[in-house]
Amino acid sequence: MMHVFRNDNPSDVSAASDAMIDEVLRFHRSLPGYRPSPLIPLDTVAKDLGIERLFIKDEGHRFGLKAFKALGASYAVYRILKERSGGSLLPEEFLTERGRSLAGDVTLCCATDGNHGRAVAWIARLLERPASVFVPRNTAAARIEAIASEGATVTVVSGGYDEAVRRAAEEGRKSDVIVVADVAFPGYTTIPRYIQEGYLTIFREASVQLGEMKGHPPHMIFVQAGVGAFASAAALFYPDAGTGPTLISVEPTQFACLLHSAERGNDMPHSVGSGGQTIMAGLNCETPSLTAWPLIRDRFAAFVSIDDHYAREAMRILARHDVVSGESGAAGLAAVLAIHREKHTLLHPAGTILLVNTESDTDPDGYRSIVGTTSA
Repeated sequence: MMHVFRNDNPSDVSAASDAMIDEVLRFHRSLPGYRPSPLIPLDTVAKDLGIERLFIKDEGHRFGLKAFKALGASYAVYRILKERSGGSLLPEEFLTERGRSLAGDVTLCCATDGNHGRAVAWIARLLERPASVFVPRNTAAARIEAIASEGATVTVVSGGYDEAVRRAAEEGRKSDVIVVADVAFPGYTTIPRYIQEGYLTIFREASVQLGEMKGHPPHMIFVQAGVGAFASAAALFYPDAGTGPTLISVEPTQFACLLHSAERGNDMPHSVGSGGQTIMAGLNCETPSLTAWPLIRDRFAAFVSIDDHYAREAMRILARHDVVSGESGAAGLAAVLAIHREKHTLLHPAGTILLVNTESDTDPDGYRSIVGTTSA
């Protein structure tokens, strides 16, 4: 099953400046292990679906963490330390003695479905600081182990993602704790904005790579969305609704908080209390981020929710094309499949469609049960 809500009048939003995008990319280039994630043409898949060109940007190997989240978390922590320095900290100084000194005695804290928590723990380890991470019940053991492998303390809460967010916020009331959350709520908006900005590197890299491949700029981008931080980065990079690509958000049926908010039509973000489950664990978020929602509300042309079986099929297709994609990572292709199969008019076959594989097999057992193999 698939559900689509159209925004018939998407509008321009405030753009990320070239200077901001340059600073974000400069910072990421300063981190150990940085290299652009590959942009992979899916010509056979495009032909099968009647699409002119289809590309997927594969974030599954970003910094060796199997997901894209380090881009947002690392940049947010850098901006925090830069503020502590009075604005003088350079990207290249982040992991030097000066950066570690600015981190002082703090503990980095967050809530996560898995990938963001590992990213925060990774940055804490590089800065030689502790991390405290709260995860929802039913979080895959492999994802918990990955966070703990970075040296973090992991606490499993009794409820879902929203409860993990509340627990992290409570921990953040301690004077020596900094919450690095990608969801904004009243009274907590600055750091989530930094995380949104951190994801701009993905779209800058993709733009350069498409040019190198003599490909046209994308005319459609399918962006998987949990609280909306990543989706809002697409809006920041492509702010012009008239000449920019058509932006489409993708959510699981059980946790479509952006679609639900768009349908309500009163411009406000709204929570969904599903109580359900989805294999797209990175997207099982109940409440849109307060800072991401206005950008998504205004700029996105459509909101799509899909059932899990489309994600499973997309994972198998990508595996046949040597792309290891986890359940949430495959959501963009899953939406394209759903639209094609259910013959919805949303899909425009002419031009270039861009997808982003936001994670590889962060739950190897789950991946193996769907695809049959796991990555090396």
